[in-house]
Amino acid sequence: MKTSLATAFFLLSMFAQAQQWHFDLADATKVASSEKKNLLLFFSVADACDACRRLDNSVFKSPEFITYANANLVLVKLDFQKPESGAQAAENLRIVEKYNKDGFFPWVVLIDGNGRVLLKADLYEEQSPAEYLRKIKDANG
Repeated sequence: MKTSLATAFFLLSMFAQAQQWHFDLADATKVASSEKKNLLLFFSVADACDACRRLDNSVFKSPEFITYANANLVLVKLDFQKPESGAQAAENLRIVEKYNKDGFFPWVVLIDGNGRVLLKADLYEEQSPAEYLRKIKDANG
């Protein structure tokens, strides 16, 4: 019985700490509008970019980031690891041209619900989660 309760508590705490990443900017924008939150865009090439994986694992999976993001942001992961075709390719190109013209990875942009840029984060250089989050909080207001 004690083992079952401990397992249930562990699973509930893991679920509470999970953040939800959206993969479609249009859908995420609708969520942000309804929740009155800004959007954090994370441009990544997860299978070919060590810095992308380090940022994701060190910062975005940290308890302090998850807690803040769940309450204040809508998260959008734009992973360019595989070539898209058709409409998705055109949409990805539009997003890159608007928010990541130089094609940096990883690249983090904070936007409001109207698409106005609030922050273009510096390239990730192994900042602590607290340091990285401070810039996001300052820009998010």
